[in-house]
Amino acid sequence: MAAKKNDAVETVETVEEVPDATPELEAGEAEANGVVVEVEHNGRTYTLPSPLDYPVDVVFAENDFEAVRIVLGEAQWQEYRKSKPTIRDFQLFNEKINKAAGN
Repeated sequence: MAAKKNDAVETVETVEEVPDATPELEAGEAEANGVVVEVEHNGRTYTLPSPLDYPVDVVFAENDFEAVRIVLGEAQWQEYRKSKPTIRDFQLFNEKINKAAGN
């Protein structure tokens, strides 16, 4: 009797990389607990209030520049401006602030 050839089917499972949810979880926890958030940018550390503690004026900000200025407060905004930031730099800084806030 001849041996039967086993028709084995090979299955390849694709595993998608899961993004790290840690920053969002930390932001949510900070928001829930009213903890201040620190954002590091260009060698400086900026302290932000918990998103629920942002001044209400941020809701009425007409653009990202105004919103970041309100969130940072005038003293930290002036410190940031001393670095002579470019539009590209501001976009990166704004992204860091939004990520820290869980947005």
